[in-house]
Amino acid sequence: MSVKPVKDPKNISVEKKYLFAKKNKVSIWASSHPYAGIPDEYFEESFSKNNTRATNQWSNNFMMRYFRPEDMETNGSHDGKIDIKQAAGECSFSSSYIDALMSKARKKNMLEVSWIVLLFEYEYSAKISGVENDQYLTLLGAFNYDDDAESLYEVSE
Repeated sequence: MSVKPVKDPKNISVEKKYLFAKKNKVSIWASSHPYAGIPDEYFEESFSKNNTRATNQWSNNFMMRYFRPEDMETNGSHDGKIDIKQAAGECSFSSSYIDALMSKARKKNMLEVSWIVLLFEYEYSAKISGVENDQYLTLLGAFNYDDDAESLYEVSE
């Protein structure tokens, strides 16, 4: 069964959105769009379930029922682009997914990005949702994540 992208996802009922929670996974989106050019409304969150669940324009565009803000990390540059390995590595203490991420980034020509979103404990699927990108972000994939793996960057204590 094929799911087609919807033109105006903010008006979709909850039944048409998906939950992708999954332990030991990290879903990663990246952008080459200048960060300063993204409207504030894209990031404004609405909360539910004792402020543990959120939605915003990004989650609506990608057909997500909600996300947990405490499982999200973002990184990027207000001026220009940065290396995706650096951007992702600074968001996580684990190198477990970096090789797979770099392979996807090369295939999608996104080795330099303006910003990146990592959603931990989440296995987003464009096959299920029918949405791989919106006007600002492109899904790079969902990757295995191991908290106990070696850090990509040395952590100072």
